[in-house]
Amino acid sequence: MYFLVRESLLLPKDEGGGWSLGNYVKAYATPLYQGPVVWTLIISVSVSLISLVVGSAMAWAVARTDMPLPGLIRATVLASFVTPPFLGATAWVFLTGPRQGWLNILYRLVTGAGEDSYLFNIFTMTGVVFAMTLYIYPLVFIVVNAGLNNISSEIEDAANIAGAGTVSTMTTITLPLVMPALFAGLILAFLEAMILFGTPAFLAVPARQHVMTTQIRAFMQSEDFLVGLASAYSLPMLLAAVCLLWMRRKALGRRSYATIGGKGGQRRPQRLGLYRWLLFGFCMIPLTCSIVLPYFALIAASLMKTQGYGLTWSNLTLENYRFVFENDAVWPAIWNTLVLATMTATAGALIASLVAYISQRRLVRGSQYLNFLATVPLAIPGIVLAVGLFAAYTHKPLILYGTIWIMFLAYLTKYLPVAYQTSNAALMSIHPELEESSRILGANRLTVFKDITVPLFKVALVASWVLIFLPSLRELSSSVLLWTTNTKVVTVVILNFYEEGRLEYVSVLGVLLMILTLVIVVFSHRIVGRDLMKA
Repeated sequence: MYFLVRESLLLPKDEGGGWSLGNYVKAYATPLYQGPVVWTLIISVSVSLISLVVGSAMAWAVARTDMPLPGLIRATVLASFVTPPFLGATAWVFLTGPRQGWLNILYRLVTGAGEDSYLFNIFTMTGVVFAMTLYIYPLVFIVVNAGLNNISSEIEDAANIAGAGTVSTMTTITLPLVMPALFAGLILAFLEAMILFGTPAFLAVPARQHVMTTQIRAFMQSEDFLVGLASAYSLPMLLAAVCLLWMRRKALGRRSYATIGGKGGQRRPQRLGLYRWLLFGFCMIPLTCSIVLPYFALIAASLMKTQGYGLTWSNLTLENYRFVFENDAVWPAIWNTLVLATMTATAGALIASLVAYISQRRLVRGSQYLNFLATVPLAIPGIVLAVGLFAAYTHKPLILYGTIWIMFLAYLTKYLPVAYQTSNAALMSIHPELEESSRILGANRLTVFKDITVPLFKVALVASWVLIFLPSLRELSSSVLLWTTNTKVVTVVILNFYEEGRLEYVSVLGVLLMILTLVIVVFSHRIVGRDLMKA
């Protein structure tokens, strides 16, 4: 942060150098740079609101109703979460490109429309909102599902006995209890939409419209290497994060949302009758758009000799896979990706749980500031964070550039808030009185933490690990500036293939990430079972 602020206040040498607010004036007074700010706000609001509605509704259906196949919904949501948004955007280019998109080709075949006609066009700002929402709503689902799973059904049963119906119970009992998770999900969705780089770079730039993250990359790619402008352009995102956190705290006020249920709390699903299949159909719509259609498109594209010839037997080949498997850059990149993701997830889950516990229980003076410090990195675009790390660790006394450790710091800084929000939301539902009762009986704080808090919180710890590991596999915005020959990761290889126009190789690596995703999801469920997302 120090280097970001420092760079934003330093003018380039060709402009006289020295300390000045010139970078801020140029960044926000120039009409060319104002448009991305407006579009970023529009997209972030749209994506966060849609994600809140879709994600919370699906979480309620999975956690609180007898909807069929809830395990399938959980697994596919996790697959959506780990799918790199830029790969999803690439898949939707195959599906809904105005000329060669397969759905538009099908539309012209069915309707007999002209060659210039199309039903969908992903290269619009509406298309950007659609593609971003598909891979951001899982954040809301995971956080809200965690909050719902920590609320005992006995409270809702009492409301039903008193005469409240399903809708009344949900709005007057369940909704207030899960409010912290709803706000946490909304904040995560808004900030993720605001700082996302991949999808706008693939879809908004071809639509001749920048958002703030792509504009920052344009600054960085400039011949003048405009680090000061990039820093000045990104720091207001931090202010937006602070404002959101303040609004969240004001909205929640001093009301208590914890329940004294502990491990013995029961969760019984609400019976919906025939409506449960209608609810299942609703949940399958976003999953079809984020998993079924994009994965089919990527698999099909990875098997094609030429994209323009479509799915014909003469156009199918395994040559794309052979080329990727024999490429000298791919296997070292896969190893680096797995090592980085494991290191980051382990360190991040432990730090996030400790910070959340200290902040919630106010164990030390100033603990209230830990909440702020653990959430602030969400506001910093990964590409700008990479600039700060590059500036900080390319000179003595600590030179980390060229090693895997600088990328580890970037990943940990970026994804720690995700784990912290999950841990914090889970701890809100563990009332301190459960721990205080053990203290009264003579147990010290360490014993209470080990025997009371950890058993109630262990699933949140595992979920935090998974929530860091999965996005670490797809991290691009930080990696693109910090990688070197020995520290290249899979996403950088994908970006290199994309810039070379080899979309078939991008699809092959996308399929490999899909397989890895399935392995992780299955392994996680074998360890934790159905409660993977109840943290």
